Amino acid sequence: MNHLKSVFLISICILAVSCGTRYTNDATILRAESLLNSKPDSTYHILSSISHPEKLSKADYAAWCLLYTHAQYKLYMDIKSDSIIRIAVDYYDRTKLCKQNGTAYYLFGCIQRAKKHRKEALIAFKKANQLLEKTQEIDLIGVIRFNIGDIYLEDEIFNQSLSNYKKALNCFIRSKNTKYQAYAYRQIADMSFRLRCPFDKVMYYSNIALKLSKQAGDTINYYSILAQQGEMLYDKDYLRSKECLLKVFRYFPALRANHATLLSYTYSKLHQPDSAKYYFNISIKEPVESKYKVVQYFLEAYVARDEGDIRKAFNLYEKAYSIRNTFFNEAVKNQLYQLDKQYDVTQKEKENAALKISNRNKVIVITLFVIIFLIGLIIFTLSFHKSKRNKIIQSMEMQKLEYEIKVRKTENIQKRSLLLSKIQHKIDNTLRLNLLNMGTTASEKMEVFLKEISKQSIITDQEWHDYIDEVNHIFDNKIKQLQETNPQLTNTDIKVISLIFLKLDISECCSLLNMNKNTMYHRRKIIKERMGVSKETDLESYLIDYMEAESSDMQKEV
Repeated sequence: MNHLKSVFLISICILAVSCGTRYTNDATILRAESLLNSKPDSTYHILSSISHPEKLSKADYAAWCLLYTHAQYKLYMDIKSDSIIRIAVDYYDRTKLCKQNGTAYYLFGCIQRAKKHRKEALIAFKKANQLLEKTQEIDLIGVIRFNIGDIYLEDEIFNQSLSNYKKALNCFIRSKNTKYQAYAYRQIADMSFRLRCPFDKVMYYSNIALKLSKQAGDTINYYSILAQQGEMLYDKDYLRSKECLLKVFRYFPALRANHATLLSYTYSKLHQPDSAKYYFNISIKEPVESKYKVVQYFLEAYVARDEGDIRKAFNLYEKAYSIRNTFFNEAVKNQLYQLDKQYDVTQKEKENAALKISNRNKVIVITLFVIIFLIGLIIFTLSFHKSKRNKIIQSMEMQKLEYEIKVRKTENIQKRSLLLSKIQHKIDNTLRLNLLNMGTTASEKMEVFLKEISKQSIITDQEWHDYIDEVNHIFDNKIKQLQETNPQLTNTDIKVISLIFLKLDISECCSLLNMNKNTMYHRRKIIKERMGVSKETDLESYLIDYMEAESSDMQKEV
């Protein structure tokens, strides 16, 4: 047995050594890494100050390449070559450092995307996502999903794009990153609009994005979302579209002509010709994007028609409809292309999934054959001892629980008997006092005698308080629980309930509380009303069931 344990430990050590490639211990590189998110420029300067980084150890050099590229990317530098990040990718591919490996693939994908190599970028991003899912880098996973969505958007595969934007949003919600959530909601709104989802749903996503960007203080994204809403609403809700476009008109000078075109259109629809003409004159001074050209031609046609130049208006209308028909035909082609592309992507993903499953199964089988024999032997030898120990522990726990329940029952019975004997004594004295009081004359000697007997017989308020506490203790805080759940119960109500818990009859309760039976019945009726118990329910049965509920549950558990 000792020999088998030694073999097992040696095997584990070999596996640990083969998988335990280190990251870096270089103090300068680690200091640069600590500043990466807050001060990427400092990280860049620290790493640039290291002369001949290629002379460092392989682990340190790979870490330097990773952080140097990451700092460049965060500083929006033009990374012309992917040679440096490839060193990090190649090194971490041979390790189990999932965070560094995934980050290296992410940066490699960013560089490939900047070079317009969408296919290579997509492969790199998917590999990065696969690696980082084993880590807690939730924000980075969300950013990768966002990039994948952007690539599918560029390829006009809108369904895949929307799916990845939603996955990115889930990551940003988990990390509570409000700024990134706003970007994700903005893109989800855009994709929903392109896929012709219900417009209310589109605006719902867009309004959430607007709210979150404002909370995060992201001014650029806030006005970008307003511009998006203005463009989506311009042919649906002229007033809201105008309000959105007016807010962004001066914020984006480069898009001034596009927004002016839409503003001119909305003002014309709102029957404000002066404002429409003002923005129309702005729109024709600068070139506009092709999708706004149709609106511009329609506006020019309106102006020509108002000026009485029917021929010019006709030619402009003809141009507008010609461009719109071209857009329509392109849209139809794009839809067919999207369907074909979507089909190709789905088929390819199925093939890749099947291949991954096949390769994964092979790796699993090989790994199992290596370790199953050793683990099987250890499990076989330990299982019998473990089961035997568990049975012993379980038996001891059962015996302990049964003993505790018996002790508790015995204590409660003793306490209850003692309390009943005390109360019975008071009952007897009270009865004697009542009989004596009924049959005596009003002499001074008798009054003194009655006072003395009263001190010994009548239960005082303090004694009542002690008795109620004792009853509450015997019955596991049931009295206190009733007071907490029914705060409207009075002290007299609690006295009656305590006597019912002790299973005293009506006559005994009346004697102790100096009540007649009619008063006692009326008091019980009031108690039921205050506890929300129906009139038909017997109060004694209800309270006794409530009292005994806990002990029944304990017996069931045993």
